[in-house]
Amino acid sequence: MSYFKLSAEERKTVFVLFGLTLLYVLPVLIANTPYNDDFSRIIIGNSWDDDGRLLPSILVRILVHATTIYSPAPLPLLLSIPIFVWGGLLIRRLFVNIEDSCLSGLIAFGFVLNPFLLCLFVYQLDALGLALSLVLLIVPYTLALPSGGSKRLVGYYAKCSLCIFLSMNSYQASLGFFMSLAVIELVFNVYRDRLDDAVTYLIRRALQLIIGFVAYKLFLKLFFIANIARRASGSEMVPFSFEGLELFTANCWQFVLRIIDALSQQQIIILAVLMVLSIAFGIYLYKQKVSGSEVGLINKVLLLVVPLAPVFILFFSFIHIALLKDAAELPIQVLTSFSGLTAFLFLVPGWFFSKSTKAYWILTPVFISALGFSYIMGNLVKIEVDFHGPLLTSIVEKINDTNPHRDKTVYYSGDISHSKYYYRLEDTFPLIHSLNTSNAWSIKYKLPYYGCGVKNYRDISNDPQFAELDLNSLPVIADSFYYRLYRLNSDFLLKFK
Repeated sequence: MSYFKLSAEERKTVFVLFGLTLLYVLPVLIANTPYNDDFSRIIIGNSWDDDGRLLPSILVRILVHATTIYSPAPLPLLLSIPIFVWGGLLIRRLFVNIEDSCLSGLIAFGFVLNPFLLCLFVYQLDALGLALSLVLLIVPYTLALPSGGSKRLVGYYAKCSLCIFLSMNSYQASLGFFMSLAVIELVFNVYRDRLDDAVTYLIRRALQLIIGFVAYKLFLKLFFIANIARRASGSEMVPFSFEGLELFTANCWQFVLRIIDALSQQQIIILAVLMVLSIAFGIYLYKQKVSGSEVGLINKVLLLVVPLAPVFILFFSFIHIALLKDAAELPIQVLTSFSGLTAFLFLVPGWFFSKSTKAYWILTPVFISALGFSYIMGNLVKIEVDFHGPLLTSIVEKINDTNPHRDKTVYYSGDISHSKYYYRLEDTFPLIHSLNTSNAWSIKYKLPYYGCGVKNYRDISNDPQFAELDLNSLPVIADSFYYRLYRLNSDFLLKFK
């Protein structure tokens, strides 16, 4: 497959994909505000090395001309646009057989319309790594299996596994997207009457995934890398035992419930309708292509995956995360692999209906709904920053007015209040709980960002040493609706109400 030689129709599709991607991420571009981790990267320059995401660390270091991390925002988000466009073009070449360039672009764009992925776009500097983590997993599907020669075959598996390895170095949670694409490939092979290859390809993809995953885990074991990627190398998987199986099952069930709880009623209805449509298509496809075919009984049983494809793809969106011991503690927005399900649900109408107008009628309202959600989330982040700005500025002014010594400490506890707009959205969009814009740990970066002259910050929310502290005995520097600032010896105690 030629990556850079485009036909006339593909060029039109590229323009459509570029327009859709730009329109989708525009609210985050307009907001252009730091969010949680962004503050720490701006203030102290920490990278993604600790998380074992070395590829975005290297790329951003190249962008900022230094070994530390500065803020080139919104450049990472801008660079993610052509990466997503490339990924959409690859999906269009692989799985879309519609001549209409506008519709094929809309269908191929489905993998970006992941509501959980959108909640990670708000990080100013993370978009580049997120885009690469997904699109790199599409590349192995574009590589042709060489005919003859063990060296060529080894080279083929090495290339496929390298893409998976680099994807995990970008964002590990996207790994499930690879097997989601494998199920999509299987369904498409059945759709195109390539029954003999369907199951073989699925097994081949599973082998590539194992090689890439093992390579990444061994990479983390290297002394130098293990010291850099501390959190990733120290992550523990559920034990291989009956208790481990129980924990894994509980984690999976929790993710199903959390996905349902996180989405709005409208999103659940749209998801349910598209799921029913895809299951109906799978049943139809199985009856038409498999039931009356001459493939063996074993293949017919294995191809029962086709009518249950959306269920398997949904499962692959979180199975790799459910294998972690601390899976229950992870925020729901880590489900970037949910892009596999949204990609499949957009592909099915293009396969199911011979007339493109029907697919337009189905997918256009879904896209508009996703677009509305994107702009609501983008506006939410901007409104939250606008709300917190004056509040944090007032705290900084009160502290700086006391002319503190730079080496003093601000002890703090509690979370900053949300804006009224945030509370209005809570009932409709439970997913915004993962947008923890008031997270207490970020105070130690937000205060210096707004100009606080104190050097040291310490969260004492769960510190037993301060549990019995008599606040009434401390002198009050400032008392507002949202916080109270105390003098603690020569230091400060900031308590959010």
